[in-house]
Amino acid sequence: MAKKLFSRTSPFIFMRKKESFNRGIQRLYVLAFLLFFFSLSMANEKRIVCPGNENIEQLIDQATSLNKNGKNKEALELFQKANDLAKAAGCEKGELNATKNIMLIYSDGYDYKKALEASNRARYLALNQKDYKALSTLYNKRAILHENLGLYDESIKEYEAALRYANMISENDERHYQASLVYYNMAPYYQGRSDQKVLYSLEKSREEILQVDDKSKDIPLDQKIDMLISVNMNLGIHYRDSRNKGRNIDKSEFYFMEALKQMGLLKGKIDLDTKIDLYQALQEFYQEKKNYKKAIEYGENMLAMEKSNSMPYNRRVGYMVLAKSYLAIGENSTSQKYLDLFSKLNDSINSVEKEAVEVPVKKMISEAKVSGDKKIKTMAVVSFVILLLITGVMLIYRRRSNKIIHKKYEDLIAKIHFKNEEDRLEQPISEKNSKIKTSVTITDETLKALLFKLEKFENSEKYLRKDLSLTWMANNLATNTKYLSEVIKVERNHNFTSYINELRMNYIIKKLYENPMYREYKIAYLAEECGYATPRVFVNAFKQQTGFTPSYFVEQLKVSV
Repeated sequence: MAKKLFSRTSPFIFMRKKESFNRGIQRLYVLAFLLFFFSLSMANEKRIVCPGNENIEQLIDQATSLNKNGKNKEALELFQKANDLAKAAGCEKGELNATKNIMLIYSDGYDYKKALEASNRARYLALNQKDYKALSTLYNKRAILHENLGLYDESIKEYEAALRYANMISENDERHYQASLVYYNMAPYYQGRSDQKVLYSLEKSREEILQVDDKSKDIPLDQKIDMLISVNMNLGIHYRDSRNKGRNIDKSEFYFMEALKQMGLLKGKIDLDTKIDLYQALQEFYQEKKNYKKAIEYGENMLAMEKSNSMPYNRRVGYMVLAKSYLAIGENSTSQKYLDLFSKLNDSINSVEKEAVEVPVKKMISEAKVSGDKKIKTMAVVSFVILLLITGVMLIYRRRSNKIIHKKYEDLIAKIHFKNEEDRLEQPISEKNSKIKTSVTITDETLKALLFKLEKFENSEKYLRKDLSLTWMANNLATNTKYLSEVIKVERNHNFTSYINELRMNYIIKKLYENPMYREYKIAYLAEECGYATPRVFVNAFKQQTGFTPSYFVEQLKVSV
């Protein structure tokens, strides 16, 4: 069952068979903490964990059932009771089984400290039994826990240990499968650090899983195929990512088709979560390729399947992509329907995420709380007084700045009103004076041709590309970066970045002014619409260009236009 590392409003959604926090600054995504591969390894435990002591086995079975039904507290009590009985009976297999489950429950409750403590005992027990499969699984889990705590150096050491123990497993198919899992989980660890290592990890994961025999006694065929689908899917996502220097749409499509081919081998037996993840990835892929019909087909099918599995992150992305796809084919009412569903679900997810973040924070505060309550109260009173003073100053400042901002808004509206007339009176590029003074020697003919291409570029909306760079633009205009940079500097009075920002801002301002539907979109959507990777960069660019935020502009348009 593939799990997501990111459900970004960015183009790269990495599917992962484990839980993780987004280690970036922007946003936290709360994921399922019950690891597919870890729970699977526990499911495959031998039926008799403690020969001669059926009570331990029954307790573990009952606790497992409770945990599956979301009753974590009750499950934890039974696992701890089973653990105590197994320890007293000297049954290390039973103790290891119970301890691994205890570790997972603590992890699910964001108590990483206790989860790591439990993993230490489990690791000791697995070493005693020379259970290399369990050791590989445990080190995988420990790597995740360290990563969630921001201890990235420790995390990669744990991954390396997990791989080392995976390679010590005597059964060939089990060895290849466990190694594939480790490489698979290492890929998102490297995301944002090294595209090459992400690709290497995924390719190694694919190489290992392909070596598992289809008729293996240790690894069921559906388990192998599920893993292979997930790896191929992630390779497709990797090559689709607009931020990836090695972006290759043909390779992306190849791996997506491989994933679909593997899914066809199992037909109805494929894990539904994996199928949902793949359909969502294909939906985004075809939307980026502007094949809106296929994007809508995969998106609608994905939502139909998701109803029975409740995967809100998939649903959120599905709503947004469908809104874009229907808008692109002119079905505005359907687009608006999905946009409304996206907004409602997004607000709900953000609320849940905020609450989830507060859980570990509150625990940390309660653990650290001692007899210093009076000091805290005193500090709170002082802070409140300071806050009142600051608020008063801010109110005065805001009243003054609001007048300035509104004047800038009125100036912008006036500029928009007169723009059509200015465009009508403006001479075509061929009649303009192209004799400009540059610090680079450019012939008149070359300069005139480049200015003509530049104007065509400005009218083409290619400046909305997320992977736009000076090098790409120079190649697209059949010139070199030196000429292009100099002409933008002298003729447009900008450097490359500010030039592109101005084009994008003019584009989105026009859309907001002329199309009321755009005023209903979230800032994240507007940012993506005009080529920005994050809403923050978009807001900063908008404010730098206009003197006020896009939210203010939208609010004023709703009232006055």
